[in-house]
Amino acid sequence: MKYFLGLIFVVLCSMPAIADITDSYNKTTSAKKIAWMDKGKNAVKQRLKDPNSAEFRNVYFHRGSDNIPVTCGEVNSKNSFGGYGGFQKFVSGGTLELSILQNEVSDFSVTWKQLCQ
Repeated sequence: MKYFLGLIFVVLCSMPAIADITDSYNKTTSAKKIAWMDKGKNAVKQRLKDPNSAEFRNVYFHRGSDNIPVTCGEVNSKNSFGGYGGFQKFVSGGTLELSILQNEVSDFSVTWKQLCQ
């Protein structure tokens, strides 16, 4: 019983740290940033095989080193076989043409570092 209570204590104490990792989309109070992120998520959905199955996490608004406003995050959706392929990063400038998925570009990490970090 002592072990169980200790485990619960550790889990509860770590919850604020876990909450800080979750996407800033749910924490943002700026209507402009929320609108920008919604536009980015909708543009990313257009790139997916099954847009209705899209699951997003770690979504945030950012102005990268070039001061370009983008939506950054991760998306998971169903593939051609009907199964989920796993989360991949994305960067969106708010339109289909200005949105890229990690699996579409071989040097995606360069774009991610420039626009999302």
